[in-house]
Amino acid sequence: MKIVPRVSAVFILSLLGILLFGPSPVSHAAEEDHLRKLTSWDMIWLTDTTEISIDKLIWGKYKWKTIHSDAPLVQQLRAAANTAWIRVTLPEELDGSTGIFFEHIYGQQIKVYKEGQILFEQDLDDQFDKNPVLLPISVEDAGTNIYIWTHSEKEKVGMDQSIWIGPIANLNKKFVVDGLADLMIGGLLLLSSFVIATYSLFMFRLRYKLWVGISALVGCLGITISMYSSTIYTFYPDLSQVCYYLFLISFAVELPLIAYCFEQIFTSDSNRIIRKMRNFLIVYVVICILCKAVSLLYPDEVYSFSQFVTGPVFGVIFIVELLILLYVTVREAIKGERGAALLSIGFGLFVLTASTEWILYYIVPWYNFTMTKWAVLVFVGAIITVKGHRLLGKHEQVVLYTKELEVFSNELQRSEKIKIISELAASVAHEVRNPLQVTRGFLQLMSKQEDVKNRKYVGIALEELDRASDIINDFLTFAKPEFDHITLVNLAEEFNHIEGVLIPMANLEGGVISIDVPSNLWIRGNSSKFKQAFINIMKNSIEALQGNGEVKVKAYTRGTEIVIHVQDNGIGMSGEELARLGEPYFSNKTKGTGLGMMVTFRIIEAMEGSIEYSSEKGAGTEAVIRFPSGT
Repeated sequence: MKIVPRVSAVFILSLLGILLFGPSPVSHAAEEDHLRKLTSWDMIWLTDTTEISIDKLIWGKYKWKTIHSDAPLVQQLRAAANTAWIRVTLPEELDGSTGIFFEHIYGQQIKVYKEGQILFEQDLDDQFDKNPVLLPISVEDAGTNIYIWTHSEKEKVGMDQSIWIGPIANLNKKFVVDGLADLMIGGLLLLSSFVIATYSLFMFRLRYKLWVGISALVGCLGITISMYSSTIYTFYPDLSQVCYYLFLISFAVELPLIAYCFEQIFTSDSNRIIRKMRNFLIVYVVICILCKAVSLLYPDEVYSFSQFVTGPVFGVIFIVELLILLYVTVREAIKGERGAALLSIGFGLFVLTASTEWILYYIVPWYNFTMTKWAVLVFVGAIITVKGHRLLGKHEQVVLYTKELEVFSNELQRSEKIKIISELAASVAHEVRNPLQVTRGFLQLMSKQEDVKNRKYVGIALEELDRASDIINDFLTFAKPEFDHITLVNLAEEFNHIEGVLIPMANLEGGVISIDVPSNLWIRGNSSKFKQAFINIMKNSIEALQGNGEVKVKAYTRGTEIVIHVQDNGIGMSGEELARLGEPYFSNKTKGTGLGMMVTFRIIEAMEGSIEYSSEKGAGTEAVIRFPSGT
């Protein structure tokens, strides 16, 4: 199974979901066909924070300024004032179930009047002052004026975008959609953060610190974008203060988290620079939080200083950090760091967008961040893709190591079994052989004195004793496969002798032996043990024929090795049987002990050779034996 933080796939699928199942331009166009757009309204800006009574405003001699929706934003808002009045004249004809929707009214405190009566009132103590307002109106309101009073401590008041009048159901959709993109992107990031955090719990050996950092960073980005949505402040005004401070804290914590993630990604000399910057940012974030906390207790004394530290200073530090990290990323990409090129593209887009919008935010007081959230998606997708790709490579490496470990473990178990059997065979075989020889001798003497009937039983007993002796010899050979006499062995001569021994057995089974061994192949070993091993192998092949069939033997040189193939077209073996081949006491024969193949494996191993079996049920078996060349 391939594991890939493939968490970047979550972004792709989610974005596709937004595109496929979100509100489409066609549906918006169909809805707006039933809506009427008011493109002009009148405004008055005031520098005095004292609220003018609605009667005085209506009958007073105030100079109203007509504003058009297509006018530049600077004409629709005024930064020098912190209070404004807006007058909207309703059309002369209205239908039933009608509403009026103001897309963006700037202000922390808003009051809407109709015929001197308050229709709507809002008082928010937060920094998010771009408010959508939806109000019901009736047919009787046709031709009347609606007055809106708005005030903001940030000295940014007014109204931009357009005013819509039409069926209340269609206006409700537009009302809900405002700020919904921020919530969807923020929710997507929070979901991804949860998935990454859950995934990192199972990666304690695979740089889990990096993935924990990425999870925390993605979570903070999700909270920041979600808390920036006007939808929350519109529908949940009681939570506005909590959401605002969540926004501030998550935004501040992002600074050291971004540095920490890059510190974990790059392990070169750049790591030292990033680490120092990360430590500085941690100290700065603590100072910011303390300033905000103190400003809540003593607003008159430290509010201005707190705003300066957490505002312009924050912006400068944020931009400088992004530029330093971008420089490090590009430098690592030039060095050929794997994945740094893709990361530099995604992060570069984020740095460009965030820096530009941050500068515009301070130059143009009413500017709102619109593109940074999309750049965040690109950046997060890039970092997860790069690190997920590396994780996939490490996972494949771990899988490879696991397979090798399994092979080593099987070899170790086999070695332990062989060691135990060897020690047991060496200690018991000699002790058992002596009484067997004595018993056999007495039975031979008794056979000469017994009658014909009893002599038959004595013969059976002698055959079984000989069989027991052969088993003990196999045990001794297995326990001590070292050879007292090692010479150069000519394979052609050895196989000619083996063929002579096995041809009667092959004829009896109805099979044929064909041997193709050149005369110039030599290995170092013991001739007697070599014959014993290959007689065992070829006997098994002959017995597997079960009637017509052929046993083929061929040998050749490959590099510094001599390769020998013993192939038959007999009944073959299943995968499970093949895996157990050579194990003690495993045999397909009725009276087999499995010691023959076990001894064969041991002999070949002692001659520095190797043996591999391949087989298929009903298609035959092939053994491939390799020895170092003796020449």
